[in-house]
Amino acid sequence: MKYLLKCLGTGDLIEDAYTLKYTENALLRAQFDGPMEVKPLEGVWKYLDWIPTSTSNEYVAGTTTYKADALGDALGMNNLWVTFHGYWPEKGAMCPTGSFKDMEAVPTIQRLHDHGCKGLICASAGNTARGFTHFCGLDDMPLIVVVGKDHGHRIWTTKGHPTDSVKVVVVEDGDYYDAKTVAKGIAKELTGWQMEGSVHNVARRDGIGSLILDAAFTIGAMPEHYFQGIGGGPGPIGVHEMAERLIESGQFQGPAPRQHLSQNVEHCPIHNAWQAKRDHLVPEDYPPQDVEVYSDYLMNKGPAYAQVGAVHDILKASNGQTYVVERHDAVAAKTLYESIEGIDIMTPGAVALASLQQALSSGEVGPNDCTVLNISGGGVERLKQEHATAVVEPWLRVTKANGAQMIIDALARD
Repeated sequence: MKYLLKCLGTGDLIEDAYTLKYTENALLRAQFDGPMEVKPLEGVWKYLDWIPTSTSNEYVAGTTTYKADALGDALGMNNLWVTFHGYWPEKGAMCPTGSFKDMEAVPTIQRLHDHGCKGLICASAGNTARGFTHFCGLDDMPLIVVVGKDHGHRIWTTKGHPTDSVKVVVVEDGDYYDAKTVAKGIAKELTGWQMEGSVHNVARRDGIGSLILDAAFTIGAMPEHYFQGIGGGPGPIGVHEMAERLIESGQFQGPAPRQHLSQNVEHCPIHNAWQAKRDHLVPEDYPPQDVEVYSDYLMNKGPAYAQVGAVHDILKASNGQTYVVERHDAVAAKTLYESIEGIDIMTPGAVALASLQQALSSGEVGPNDCTVLNISGGGVERLKQEHATAVVEPWLRVTKANGAQMIIDALARD
């Protein structure tokens, strides 16, 4: 392999065996043998030298970076760039299921093959599940995807797309956190199967982190600011890691972009901890009861904040900032973007744009600063207008109390 895994807690270098954890409370990071040369390939595979797989595969997902002059004019900015992830044919967009989770799925599937895994277990609030369903279906890679009660409808494909290898499980009395708990429970019982890994999956972080490579090479410089809505944290962590690689390789001058991360005002544990200048989360960072939010993609009861190399550390290293966004401001931002650009966007991108408006008002970002806005999902409404789609019917419905055993029993009967 062209890389080793470095434990950010101990500094140890280890061989990768689809390794997710080495020491408690520390992430692993892929450390590559040499510099990165842009390949004549598509999507994330253009940056194959810094993707932790043995080779590329045939699947395409990637970033489309463009200078958003009209949106910048509306905001009073003259150096605004958008990294778009979704369906937008005339822009050459390369995320077929409508979000940047496709960029996580494509290298993860190759990593699974590299290590001889029998199948994949994944928990999701919708976007990750849809991305893995799409690509595992194409690859005929066995996939068990577990979602909460409100998210099954988000696992859809275009009509006729292969899904024979995919088993969708709905936790009927659970949310995303419960789906993760059930998924971990079955992973302990299925020999040879692999938990996808979320933030601990280096292929996922580097796949999504390639967006900053695309941005830097398109812009011709490292941007000063990076804006994204945040739930669990793999995206911003991956972006920061890739930016640091680019700087350390001498290909671009630093510093790494300032990370500007935004959450719903009703559920904002990362924002609360960062504003309190804490390097860990406490129960009081979460709302005392279940809440309704504008973008439930950004709700996560266990974000990667306190681990070595996780969100706190990248905010600190980049002199970053966090924001909370009210529903009406996110709705207005979504309307603004769509009216100017002519493509629909998902709610996390709207939250990120609303936080950019806050940063401009407060002076955190100047009108001349080179700024990247991550529209992490878009074009879904248009895709559904132009292509027939169908929800993948659940293979099994379970309860959170005994969901793992119900799945194991069903697999034995299957």
